[in-house]
Amino acid sequence: MTTVSDSPARDPAWLALVYFLAYMAWLFFTLEGEVEHWPTMVLIPLALIAAFHTGSIRSRLGQALRSVGLRPDRPARGLALTLGLGLGVCLFQISFSRTAEDIIALLSSARALVAVPATLVFLLLLTGLTEETLFRGYLQTRLERWTGSRLWGLLISSVLFGLYHLPYAYLNPRWPSAGDWPAAFPAALGQGIPGGLILGGLFLYTGKNLYMPILLHAFVDLLPAAVMLKFSING
Repeated sequence: MTTVSDSPARDPAWLALVYFLAYMAWLFFTLEGEVEHWPTMVLIPLALIAAFHTGSIRSRLGQALRSVGLRPDRPARGLALTLGLGLGVCLFQISFSRTAEDIIALLSSARALVAVPATLVFLLLLTGLTEETLFRGYLQTRLERWTGSRLWGLLISSVLFGLYHLPYAYLNPRWPSAGDWPAAFPAALGQGIPGGLILGGLFLYTGKNLYMPILLHAFVDLLPAAVMLKFSING
């Protein structure tokens, strides 16, 4: 049961949207790295939530963490489904992705024993935790309350997740769409919206347990990131 202290009703939905728009403008000004996401995607949203609660700093932080789905009482809820989805994504990438040959080469080497676990930890603490805190924990929950609908909260937050990828699709030279607006929009939305629907759907299915979208997000990025890490180490 949702208690008053766990409810996102204390901090207004419009504030979450204003913050997202300001953050998007910031990304076009300077693309953030993974570590730089921690202040903008985790610390500032949690601070905004905590500002609308009362009590000590520790109490406010605890209420903010519960509000985005980081609750200590149900960290493993939905774990079996999440692991199944994550392994399914990995198998698909091994079989059909454009980096399949590189992934197979990595997994066939001794480097995989270090590269894959290290990359998973890296993704859990950075990409998974940061992006899921902002988009599922903060935005989706506030949009759901604002619209009065879980479906609309999921759909709108998924579109915002797609738009979040736009600065990277246009400005990051690693993206094939870099410097090409007509290509950047479908690249960003085509990746972000389906991903947002899956991750947001899992968030709802698990009773808004943010640990599971964080884990699935890490699995989605795991093998491509492990390959990239291997190549960067090799120089």
